[in-house]
Amino acid sequence: MTAKEMRPCQWNSAPGAVLVLWLVMCFFGCTTIKDTARGTVRTVSDTSRKVTTVFTAAGADIRHQIALIGIENQPAAHTSAFPAFFQKSLTVFLKSDCPKSVVDVTVGEILKSPPRLASGQIDGYALAIIGRPRGLNFFVIGTLSDTRLMEEKTGFWLWKDTRYKIRAVLRLEVFDSATGTKALDETFSEEAVIDELRYQQLQEGGPLPFGEIEPILNRLLPEAGYKLCVALGQQPWQGFIVGAEEGRITISSGSAVGLSVGRTLDVYGSGRLVESREGLRFLRAGDRTGEARIVAVSSDKAEAEVNPPATGGPGGTVRLK
Repeated sequence: MTAKEMRPCQWNSAPGAVLVLWLVMCFFGCTTIKDTARGTVRTVSDTSRKVTTVFTAAGADIRHQIALIGIENQPAAHTSAFPAFFQKSLTVFLKSDCPKSVVDVTVGEILKSPPRLASGQIDGYALAIIGRPRGLNFFVIGTLSDTRLMEEKTGFWLWKDTRYKIRAVLRLEVFDSATGTKALDETFSEEAVIDELRYQQLQEGGPLPFGEIEPILNRLLPEAGYKLCVALGQQPWQGFIVGAEEGRITISSGSAVGLSVGRTLDVYGSGRLVESREGLRFLRAGDRTGEARIVAVSSDKAEAEVNPPATGGPGGTVRLK
């Protein structure tokens, strides 16, 4: 075979080499590209979400009062740092990016874990009974439901490799004090890449230190906080009647959430308790019984005159008119 005859073969081998190189880069780097892309999309989405989130159902100047409770499904041998981290970090986020909410920081300190049914499910009705006298509209339960070390195979053939990761899963549940039902239930997960030596150290060291999990949670919380803000923004504000006499009612919310003298409210009866086959209890809203006008207000209470005078009573609710 002459040099002239060989030339076409040499020419055709170039595209083949490029193809092989491209395949190697694709398989070897696809995990990194995927992780980077996911992080980029999350960052871009979070930035745009801050601008586009709109709150309409809660009213222009009335805010929801909420309580934050952090719990952990896999507690370490030592006291978990997650509850305090969840309350502090999400409170900061909400103050900055979700102004239509007020966090009652004392509830998370008093109520370390939400009440549960025999089945293990959180008892939303019991939370409602706790929340109504305090003017709490929602309980936000953050559960660190899973943390683990992971190995991930990457590449192929001669370019096989192993990537080592830490994975964290956060579940966010929101319970409505007006009904005892859930307004939100979503799960968020994220992973962080670590080197092999650190992987081996953590594998031999027992429960994962919270310091290794915290950076992952810092990437999850903006997305979780955004979903929370949207869920709250879609819920109408409701106040809870905790006292009634001589044509006046007392509401367990006040100027801290935006109520003021002269505000007119629709008044609803206490409704009734409904129980499911699984033992879950819910509060069904009562019928509208009249309206009320606020005549006095403090930080956490409001007094209102009811029309007609005989309507309304403890256990009922009020809504913005």
